[in-house]
Amino acid sequence: MRLLYLYLDFTQNGKTPDGYRGHKQCELNFSTEYIYTMERASAIRTRFCLKRTARKENDRVERGFWGDERIYNISAIVGENGTGKTTLMHAAIRALTALYFRIPQSLPFHFICLMQDSGGKIYLIYSQREAKINTPDFECSQISYSTGIVSPYFLRKTKLITFSNTMSMSDLEQCRILHEDSEDGGIGVCGTLYSNPLYDCSLVANMMLAQEVSNTNSNKRPLEDQLYTYFTFESYQQARYLFDRNQRNILLQMRKDGYPVPFPRELTLGIHPVVERLKKVEEEIAEGSLTNGFFGWYRQYSIFSEQANDTYLLLAELSLNCVVNFLRMASRLFGHDSIGLVSLPEAFTEPQDYIRTMDFVAANQSDWRLQTYYTSCRTYIEFLWNNAEHIQKYWTYYKNNYVCHIPLGEQLDPILQELMIRFVDLNRAISGSDYFVTYHWGFSSGENILLRIFTKLRYLLSGTCYDEESAEFITAESAQNAMLAERKDHIQNSLGMEETWDCDSVILFLDEADLSLHPEWQRMFVATLAEFLPRLYQNPYYPGADSGCQDIQIILTTHSPLMLGDFPSASVLYLKKGKDGCITVESNSALQPFGQNLYTLLKDGFYLQNGTIGALAQKKIKRVLEDIQKIKPPAHDLPMDYTEQELDKWEYRLEMHRQKTVRYLPEGIMRSKLEEEIAAALAMIHQRRTPEQKEQIKQELREDIARLQRQLDMLEHEGETSR
Repeated sequence: MRLLYLYLDFTQNGKTPDGYRGHKQCELNFSTEYIYTMERASAIRTRFCLKRTARKENDRVERGFWGDERIYNISAIVGENGTGKTTLMHAAIRALTALYFRIPQSLPFHFICLMQDSGGKIYLIYSQREAKINTPDFECSQISYSTGIVSPYFLRKTKLITFSNTMSMSDLEQCRILHEDSEDGGIGVCGTLYSNPLYDCSLVANMMLAQEVSNTNSNKRPLEDQLYTYFTFESYQQARYLFDRNQRNILLQMRKDGYPVPFPRELTLGIHPVVERLKKVEEEIAEGSLTNGFFGWYRQYSIFSEQANDTYLLLAELSLNCVVNFLRMASRLFGHDSIGLVSLPEAFTEPQDYIRTMDFVAANQSDWRLQTYYTSCRTYIEFLWNNAEHIQKYWTYYKNNYVCHIPLGEQLDPILQELMIRFVDLNRAISGSDYFVTYHWGFSSGENILLRIFTKLRYLLSGTCYDEESAEFITAESAQNAMLAERKDHIQNSLGMEETWDCDSVILFLDEADLSLHPEWQRMFVATLAEFLPRLYQNPYYPGADSGCQDIQIILTTHSPLMLGDFPSASVLYLKKGKDGCITVESNSALQPFGQNLYTLLKDGFYLQNGTIGALAQKKIKRVLEDIQKIKPPAHDLPMDYTEQELDKWEYRLEMHRQKTVRYLPEGIMRSKLEEEIAAALAMIHQRRTPEQKEQIKQELREDIARLQRQLDMLEHEGETSR
């Protein structure tokens, strides 16, 4: 499915005549071949005429322009600050989401959208039931939404994805509304996140998701704990993505092709000191309730820590952290008494030493939740000790810092890759809200942003996992078999009532796409995304599949001229604020941004009417020019009369301009011209001095020269003496 055109009316038939945040009615054209315009057919507000005009030949976006022919179009919404780019993005997402979940009339605005399915058929969908829309230039199926209407067939097979790199009250409100829409439509946020027709990857939604899937009660946890849960959960998802065999191969190939992708060569595991966590457990359930006592146990463990090799100590730290998580789970489910009188491990070199502590608690409880969790914890501990040989070979533990360094290199050893895949999954299964392992890649902020986008886009794919999560010893054969196994990924929409559809198209919304990216990464962003998405969302999804991703469409907002330079004019929508405060959308601009120079893009593409250099630099240069003009009046004016003190003052000011402004300018026309003007102004000051003043200046200069000569003679004399 392709979104060709969207008409938004924020005036609600005159109820809010001023519109919303400067917007009244606006038209967004995303078509590569036509320009659509909405006209009032009569004075009656609900009668419209939607016309289309073919784009000129050099204004069309030809199929395959973006690389892979499945990418229909990448559209950029640009404009100066305050023109409502995010407002329009939020409205577009809400309008399309309403088609899945809610009665569109409940929205605070009306909309009309034009869509095209993979077979080329066009659909006109609008939220005003009483509206009458004429389309004289083309044929289409019209759908007026009313209570109980079912989403069109082609829409059910379309996945909406939204990203936002910002976090504000409007982002929070948007996230809340979208989640309410989902729930009203029968789709909950948890459990069906990836099959929800709208995949919300905004920062706000990701923070909420991290709390929900980690089984945490945000209302009772301090902000610091909530942030820790969010960032740790994100690091887990990224680790799972980066060790995915298919994804690592994609990143490796793209990197070889020159794209700046986040490709890790090393990993650092941060491990929470288990002694600190056990001490907190002791304090939570009342001191002294552990049969062997915390401090008695601590002395035993300290002796073991000093004598054990690094690998055994690492396995002990991870296993004990797992035991702590199990005790906390039992305490949450059945109260502190359920873990009272439990004995902590007295030996630390066998998996059974740790499992025995959990057996004591699990034997007294038959609750399926605890039994399921017990199985996960036991599998995790057995996995660690069964693969101690591999851990010792590939991991280096620094016990003083509680970190583990793992070199990855260019090509991963199959056994190391299988080890990490199992470890990441098993560790996540026992973490819940008590994360004790974090993953650090040493990426820059820009690399982390791109990694976050890639990771979220990957998690949209679902299918039969080919990775085994067994606790058995990893062999070369089992690792090789896992490498050769095929993963059958696909994208699905679940619309409730057990109605599930395989998706054949994706519309990706990116708000503030350039935020926090280095200029070079901004320059490469569009090309990188256009290369990555077709490799990720294949057609068919896997060999032998009945369906695949046939259409990809991207709509983004940006402030970056480096990013805008990749867009043909037909793919750019310019927002401009008028003197009356109203904002207009210009789909056809005289500016041709594709391949355009940076200065023109800044000035014309982002409406920088006040120049294209920094405000501070502009202010200082303006002061230089103003002072020069005061000394150098136009030729028809008579020379100005200055006192000696005034001439000295102006001479000092010009010298300060030279020292504090002009000297910092880059070599070029502006700097040379300013130096020339300052020299001319100083010469004019000198001409206005009286003969007596000039003679005095000459005398002062002679004295300065004599003083400098004496200093030079002294330095030369000292040099000869030292020799």
